[in-house]
Amino acid sequence: MNDFKKPYIIMSSAMTIDGKIASKEGDPELSDAEDWRAIHKLRTEVDAILVGKGTIVKDNPKLHIKFHKHKGYYRIIIDSKLDIPIESEVIIYKPESYPTIICTTENVPEERIALYEAKGIKILGSGKSNRVDIVNLMPKLYDLGIKSLLLEGGGTLNWSFFRNNLVDEIRLTIAPWVVGGRNAISLVDGEGFSRMSEATKFSLIKVQERDNYVVLKYKRGNSC
Repeated sequence: MNDFKKPYIIMSSAMTIDGKIASKEGDPELSDAEDWRAIHKLRTEVDAILVGKGTIVKDNPKLHIKFHKHKGYYRIIIDSKLDIPIESEVIIYKPESYPTIICTTENVPEERIALYEAKGIKILGSGKSNRVDIVNLMPKLYDLGIKSLLLEGGGTLNWSFFRNNLVDEIRLTIAPWVVGGRNAISLVDGEGFSRMSEATKFSLIKVQERDNYVVLKYKRGNSC
């Protein structure tokens, strides 16, 4: 792994006390105004932001930067079937400041790729199964000049990064609510590790508290 090229990956999220990043109906509004400003400040410090297709389909975000001066960055979407709406904000909103890369599998037909490329979107193929090969994707992003990346994923996408030991740092805001719900999305979903000894270890490096919110920052432990 010493020769493995990958961006420095920061997973950023807000969650409830009981570990949910959205309610059972999908309501993700956990951050207050101060936290949003901090999130957008963090966006100015990386080369790219990465989300999954589900975020685009559900919320249609611009994934832009507000409140702070910035030079722009890449918007990266994981979309295994390459079928996010062609009119999505990540495609049409300020591509000169926020160029978009869609990462898909190598099975997608060329004619479908051409539809997105005609909109100025860069398509990266990674993996020949029905899901994007996240590990194989990392050197491709690094070679594009993406040396730091902000992961703002849902539970399934976050799991794929933790499962493959790709997350270097965590910024986690804990909101002062308990929402419950068996079907509410957790910070990390997926299959999960069988034993604690398999999991990636992180070291707590900073704690901030304000108005019943707690912001935690972790870095991957040296022993991992």
